[in-house]
This record gives sequence, structure tokens and C-alpha cells, in this order.
Amino acid sequence: MPAESFSTRLPYNTPGKFYVTEDCLDCDLCRETAPTLFTRNADEGTSYLFKQPATAEEHEQAIESLEGCPCEAIHNDGDQHDWTMPPTARPSWRSDNSPKPTCSHCSPPKRPWWKFWA
Repeated sequence: MPAESFSTRLPYNTPGKFYVTEDCLDCDLCRETAPTLFTRNADEGTSYLFKQPATAEEHEQAIESLEGCPCEAIHNDGDQHDWTMPPTARPSWRSDNSPKPTCSHCSPPKRPWWKFWA
């Protein structure tokens, strides 16, 4: 599955070991856990890795973010793949008006992603 997850990585991740995939529902957990590594793309409603960990502390924060991600959208096998290859096509819910999926963190009860913080 690692190659499959890598092919669905968000295009604005910084190349390296860690990356975020299209599964991100922008819950803010990674940005709270590792604010020096993750940031938000407000236009798409996703978080992504803007800086790879450089210190032991940052590496621990990245691992904690990966393990705590309710959508399992953070991965750490990016150093095994070719970053010059573009990600696959965007899922329909990112490219048109299809409803955004929910994750197990958001349910029960099932809540739309835009009411996650309500």
C-alpha cells in the first residue's frame, strides 16, 4: 500500500520522508502537534507538510502526528519514492461539488466536514 498512498499525496508537500495524502480532512491535529512542520491550504481544506523534520524533536512530532491522524493521511515512506512523478488525478470531491467524505474521527454521529469544529 505505500506506493498507493504515495500516488495520492498532496502536490504541495515538501519532498522527503513524510507526506500527507488526499485523505486529509483538515482536522488540525497535525498542525497542533507539529506546528513547525505542517500548515494548511485554506483553498482546499487540507493540511500538508511544508517542512521535513530536521531535529530529533521535530521527528518525534511528525511521528506523533502520523500516529494520531484520525484519517490516516500522514505517511513516512516518501524517501522510498520518486518525487518527480506527479500525484494521480484528484478525487472527485476535491475537483467538483461532490460531498467530502467523513472519517471515523467525525462519527458517530456522522457530521459533514464543515461542521467538524461545531
